[in-house]
Amino acid sequence: MFVRKSLAGLVAAALTGSVVALTAVPALAATDADDPTFTPVAADLIGVGSDTSQHALKLLADGWNAQTPAPAFKVASFAATGGGTITLPSGAINRPNGSGAGKALLYGSGNNADVDFARSSSAISATEAQAGLQAFPFALDTLVMAVSNSVPSNAPTSLTPAQIVSIYKGDVTNWSQIDSTKSGVIAPKIPQAGSGTRSFFVAQLKSMNGGVDVTLASSVAEVQEHDDSLIKNDPNAIAPFSKGRAGLLGTTLRLESGWKADRALYNVVRQADLGRADILSVFGENGYVCSTAARSAIEAAGFQQLATPAHGGVCGAPTQTATSNFILNQQVTTTTSLTGSSAKGGAATLVAAVSGSSAPDGTVTFKEGDVVLQSGVPLVSGQATYDVTGATPGSHTYTADFVPASGSQFDPSTGDAAVLVKAASSMTETFPASVQAGKRAQGTITVTSAMAPTGKVTIFKGTKKLASGSLVGGKLTVKLPALAKGKNTLKAVYAGSSTVAGSTKKFTITQK
Repeated sequence: MFVRKSLAGLVAAALTGSVVALTAVPALAATDADDPTFTPVAADLIGVGSDTSQHALKLLADGWNAQTPAPAFKVASFAATGGGTITLPSGAINRPNGSGAGKALLYGSGNNADVDFARSSSAISATEAQAGLQAFPFALDTLVMAVSNSVPSNAPTSLTPAQIVSIYKGDVTNWSQIDSTKSGVIAPKIPQAGSGTRSFFVAQLKSMNGGVDVTLASSVAEVQEHDDSLIKNDPNAIAPFSKGRAGLLGTTLRLESGWKADRALYNVVRQADLGRADILSVFGENGYVCSTAARSAIEAAGFQQLATPAHGGVCGAPTQTATSNFILNQQVTTTTSLTGSSAKGGAATLVAAVSGSSAPDGTVTFKEGDVVLQSGVPLVSGQATYDVTGATPGSHTYTADFVPASGSQFDPSTGDAAVLVKAASSMTETFPASVQAGKRAQGTITVTSAMAPTGKVTIFKGTKKLASGSLVGGKLTVKLPALAKGKNTLKAVYAGSSTVAGSTKKFTITQK
């Protein structure tokens, strides 16, 4: 069994992260815009392969690597294009160009211990399946026929499957045989050997030819997969092209109608590596690539993200057969923000605000650490509120988990907040029950709490403020102004502090 990186090794790498952070990461002079900008190390997840999905994996790798806190390993995806060599932990190798070349580094005589995954635009072949390769589908692409748009093409705007087969068999060699108003010797192109797009297109030709293999005409020329340089300025050129990749080139190509073929894009790994924590955290159904957070990166590369098995799809479900389930991820990303405040001793009010592109439907579970304080709290106008009681004074970290309603298209999300729970307080006073005529009452107010009380105490008669002062050592001694003759009901109000909740004390003084 071949496993290059053990989970123990990954944990060790994470534990030594502080040491790694002190070591400068060597820079890699990228020869292709889709190459990593750093030299990967053995702990990183390293991939090569398909030209079709190289930009998608570049964007996905950038998203993974930019997470906060930083992940224990990076994802490094080397482009198929660019030529020359690429630098792996054990040294430089010739750049693998295409799905087949990438997958060949995962088994057999070409097995390279530095390579963890291969991008592939075609399903695993019988030989690759026998070698134990497994493919994680993640995106939908559509293969179409492309002709020049930089110069007017002699091709009609639509080609039937039969016409495409005839062109690649060599039975139709001039555009005039399809459209009598046009003329020009057809220049059919096909991606280089080892290309996943080529493998997929050849299989489509066979299907369009009634299940009979198509022998390519001598006029069919090999070109670099998804390179428009030999197509865009040739009015007679035609080639199979990824619709997603064509969109990244602007307006250089015109895409033909009349035929198209949907296909999944894959990331391929060794059978022995299917259970690896790093691979599952990136490519698995609960991993980054299949998360709604990664959808925008996949769409920016021209493709559509497949739905996960939890939503009827196949994203992140390893397979050895071609995927025909193209259910897309329609999930709505949500954001949960949590705020908390403490106004009473041993208590806090938590407010979770859940937002999305449409009003989220679901409930919120409030927790402290792993302890569930309350589950199933409904959202009201996008907010869920929970009152914590019986908490010890001091700092607490609370979490709010948004739980989408069953069957909804909302993704879960989490927010947390640090809340300083205040200590309760109580007051006592030493004012006399009565004072003689012409005399003023004097007394001491003492505020007691589990934490040192500070702040101000104010004494009121009704709404009239009689006196106020700041606590010193939890006490305030004050002489009141002359009171009205008779019984006076007074109230001492302690406003509280950042750590101690406020309190009040009523008392009476009879002025004779």
